[in-house]
Amino acid sequence: MRVLQIGRDDWSASTPLPADVEWSFVEADGAAGADADLVGRADVTVVDSRCDLAGLTALDASIAPHTLLVGRNLAAAFDDTYRTFLARKAATYEDLSDRERLAASLPRRFFARQFGQKLQVRKAMLSPFHRADWWYEGSSCLGTTVESDAMRQLVIWKENIEYRSDRALELWPEFVADPGCEVELGVQLIRSGTADGIVSQRRYTQAELAEPIVVAEPTSGYLSCSLFVKGTGTVRVGPLHYRHSRWGSGQFLPGGQRIVDSRREELFYYFHPGNLKPPLNIYFAGYRPAEGFEGSLMMAGLGHPFLLVTDPRLEGGRFYLGSEELESTLLEVIRSHVDRLGFREQDVILSGLSMGSFGALYYGSQLDAHAIIAGKPIVDLGYVAERGRLVRPHEFLTIFDVVNFWRHGQDGATVDAFTKELLARWSGDPGFGDTRILMAYMEQDDYDDDAYYTLLRSQTGKRTTVIARGYQGRHNDDSASIVTWFVNQYKRVIAEYGRSHDVGQ
Repeated sequence: MRVLQIGRDDWSASTPLPADVEWSFVEADGAAGADADLVGRADVTVVDSRCDLAGLTALDASIAPHTLLVGRNLAAAFDDTYRTFLARKAATYEDLSDRERLAASLPRRFFARQFGQKLQVRKAMLSPFHRADWWYEGSSCLGTTVESDAMRQLVIWKENIEYRSDRALELWPEFVADPGCEVELGVQLIRSGTADGIVSQRRYTQAELAEPIVVAEPTSGYLSCSLFVKGTGTVRVGPLHYRHSRWGSGQFLPGGQRIVDSRREELFYYFHPGNLKPPLNIYFAGYRPAEGFEGSLMMAGLGHPFLLVTDPRLEGGRFYLGSEELESTLLEVIRSHVDRLGFREQDVILSGLSMGSFGALYYGSQLDAHAIIAGKPIVDLGYVAERGRLVRPHEFLTIFDVVNFWRHGQDGATVDAFTKELLARWSGDPGFGDTRILMAYMEQDDYDDDAYYTLLRSQTGKRTTVIARGYQGRHNDDSASIVTWFVNQYKRVIAEYGRSHDVGQ
């Protein structure tokens, strides 16, 4: 990794550095004359001495948001004249006094690539000593009843998790247990090259599981995980998520944040300050089995502030639907960033492709946004589920998990009721109001071939403007044309917004 230091003396001359760190030093007094093209892009920048704003600005292209570490003792020295620059870089103040400790921590916190996966429910196996009734709720969870006075193994995952000693792992098991039950997570580290060479083992209590568990052992190997339960009641066990830990510097990406509800279901978001000028662009990730954010480079290329939102649940996402607690928290996150930037809801553009388009429309119907840009839109999830039997047999079974999740919250209501609720959201109050909706759809879409017309009918007689273009093919055909349209529409809408609001681009 590449580290850029701006200061009075070069740490690399006197501080032991990790083997994989390339250290670049720029003297604070001469930073204004530094060439960002020669310095290159840094994975993390450390500022341990005051330098002129001109010096920081000269290195603007080298410093990515959420990777600028400023000495805590410099907080007063970097006065209001630095405020905009530090805000654009989402700088953090840290204690830099222990140079060796800090240098050693940087590769563990600011590595380049994001990583996240899960052990699915179908990879879980009930203990052979557990005799109670059990059932699957689709692919979302394995449910069973428990009656035990002692802590006993309930579930073991049949696959192990590869663990490398140079990357700490965060573990997050999804489960819901009745109040009369107590849950623990057992983790064993098995040495590489052995079948039973257990290096370490530990049990984590339910209180400890309130936060992700961080595994950071000096020996590489494989993690074998199991769930233990005692008490009386029902327990539902979901996937076991595992991700590279950044030790508090972000989730997936530096600066990434996590929201979680009382059912232990998660959504993640990442804020990039851009140029701090409106509009705020919000991108909902599409269906992705690999956990993490998508669209970062595309959105950064637009220049303006943006939020990335991603959904790690089920196989590749639950279309951003969740408990009232989870959905309201995400809305609160969006509105808090609007307020933080000094914007209005009318300065927001929501967007997404495929599953992400549903997220953009769903939350856009609850905001007074400037525009919604949707590629390969999916509008009616109930209709998509109904088509699964004949149009898409044995494919995209996740849609049934999505419908079942909604039905459980509605006392088993029909799929038609699900469709009616969604249509009422699109056409009801507040609906989309003055928000413009731009869509590019596939004319032979094998998921929701009626998406454009469904949305158009819901806006009949309303103020909302719907602009659409159709492309030949099924849902996953001609993605290149859809993405090109998507980016071009974003640029056009932002340019029009800038002209109408007199905002510099």
